Amino acid sequence: MLLDAVVLVLREVLEAAFLLCVMLVFGQVLALRSRWLGLGLLLAAVGVGLYAGGMQGITDALEGAGQEVLNAALQMTVFLLLMPVLALGVIAARRMRQCGRVLPGLMAAAVGLALVRESAEILIYVRAFSAVDEYRLGVYAGSALGLGIGASAGVLAWSALRALRPARAFPVCLGLLAVIGAGMVMQAALLLEQVDWLPAQPPLWDSSWLLSEQSLLGQLLFAVLGYEATPGPVQVALYVGSLGLAALSIWLGYRIGGRANDTL
Repeated sequence: MLLDAVVLVLREVLEAAFLLCVMLVFGQVLALRSRWLGLGLLLAAVGVGLYAGGMQGITDALEGAGQEVLNAALQMTVFLLLMPVLALGVIAARRMRQCGRVLPGLMAAAVGLALVRESAEILIYVRAFSAVDEYRLGVYAGSALGLGIGASAGVLAWSALRALRPARAFPVCLGLLAVIGAGMVMQAALLLEQVDWLPAQPPLWDSSWLLSEQSLLGQLLFAVLGYEATPGPVQVALYVGSLGLAALSIWLGYRIGGRANDTL
């Protein structure tokens, strides 16, 4: 139980921490004030409170599919918020000015909803297993360890991105946000397949011989990049389409933003 708790909490924390660290560097490169982060954390706190308070009703909704559908909706919403973030970020960089309050507000909303989704998963897990006496200590210890490792990995990722020159850090952040967003769409598709909201289809390939989803690395890649060893046609189409939409958003930002400034 200790190892299970470490892996599950680490997986959830890593996804949120990775998105947060990329957003932080993204905002720093664009010289945005850090107020957006405080707003995002406030939104996350309110959202987690509402989720926790209505957990029973959410679980029972939609004939027992409420939790999966809500989590999928949160992930899809985060992805949709990331698309204008990419475009407006490029425009701000090219014109060397901030896009008013719109860009920081979108960043705060994306981070806040992502934190709600990941925190809710951890909360559900801890509540379920800590109610059993023989599991309680292992769940608490494993959760704390997973949280610490995930937070440390996020700090390391932030430090690595911060070490890059702005001219390199900015396109790297754009690419990472695109991949993270596509991974969220992949995860949302899997959740909807579990409750039969999307059709389950035979996999296009099976890469479990190379990297199993059940392995520690496989689960971590699933959390950060949406890795799936046996993806179906719908999942692959959504993933590729999400990357295409992200590329289109970046392209539109470059088109609207005009000629590049020498600093980025």
